[in-house]
Amino acid sequence: MSARKSPRPGPRQPGAASLPEQEPGGRGRPDAGNAGWTIFSYLIAGMIAYGLIGWLIGHLTHIPILLPLGAVTGLVVAIVGVIFRYGRA
Repeated sequence: MSARKSPRPGPRQPGAASLPEQEPGGRGRPDAGNAGWTIFSYLIAGMIAYGLIGWLIGHLTHIPILLPLGAVTGLVVAIVGVIFRYGRA
């Protein structure tokens, strides 16, 4: 008698939905306890980064309105990034 082999998983079907596995140290969605702090830090970091860029360009060109425009732009970019990262189910 021949021993039956257990079926091996075949190749994935195209279009089959699967969730990405979280590897240690890998990038993925943090657990629910840290998601709020992560989103908050993204928003603050976006405002600071783009605000600094706006301040630098405004300082060099003597256009002071670029600081608040940069901060608002950074906030909008961060919100869009948060929506793409956490908003999709």
